[in-house]
Amino acid sequence: MKLDLDGLNADFLTSMLKASFSLENWGAMIQIADRLITQIAFIYETSSDTLREQNLKRSIPYYFGFSLCSKGIALQKLGKYPEARMCIQKYAELGWIKGLDDEGINEVKYYCNIAKANTYVLDLLEGQTGVLKEYVEFIRNSAEEELLPGLITILESSIKYNYSVDWILSDLKNNVNDIEKYVTNVDIRYYEEYIYLLVMYYYEQENMNEAINTILETLIFSIKIENDTNLKKSVALFELLREHAHQSQLQMYHNIMEKIIVKEFTNEKENVLAYSRGLD
Repeated sequence: MKLDLDGLNADFLTSMLKASFSLENWGAMIQIADRLITQIAFIYETSSDTLREQNLKRSIPYYFGFSLCSKGIALQKLGKYPEARMCIQKYAELGWIKGLDDEGINEVKYYCNIAKANTYVLDLLEGQTGVLKEYVEFIRNSAEEELLPGLITILESSIKYNYSVDWILSDLKNNVNDIEKYVTNVDIRYYEEYIYLLVMYYYEQENMNEAINTILETLIFSIKIENDTNLKKSVALFELLREHAHQSQLQMYHNIMEKIIVKEFTNEKENVLAYSRGLD
């Protein structure tokens, strides 16, 4: 379905791109990104002040980089790797933009770094495992928010091409153990995807013990942060692997479920009491 994007300014299109990514609407992302690229190119070519015309909130390199990066991600998700690489090549070098201020220079550097990361991603998704060590080193030297997306890519590749990444999970063990400390509502979806793929990875490697332990740990974490979606997914995964669980794991699962019931009963009782007081 073709979207009607006429009359929308660059910042509104940027917001639409972010929303489409959250909804995993890859087709819409490509349309919106193309529109944003066209609009920013026109502004850049016809404006005297290339960085702050048309009431733009950000610099010109940001819009070029964000739109091309978003389109590349959407193409990647659709399995169109050659087209995704073409997008990466375009935002890898934005230094051709004239009139760069400090913000613009920083954006150029940022998207150059993102291009490097996303090239590794495509390489791994195409089975080029020779870049694994370089990619792990890149993740280690990057900001902590790169850890989850990086691990997701590595697990996707390992599951798709059936190879072990135990050495990577061990190498990044300390980083992985810290994941729960900084998971927020913003990146909770990344965390959910990471846990699902980690369980699937252990399952494919026939390491049922680690798969089930991972689920149990996630159940406890989901209760802690009160994330019902992740809780339901974890319960479903456990039930699928229940036949492989040891007695101690079954008992732990039972205890977790018991705590959930007690907590729900307590919350319900408090709500009833609060309602009753309101009637007095």
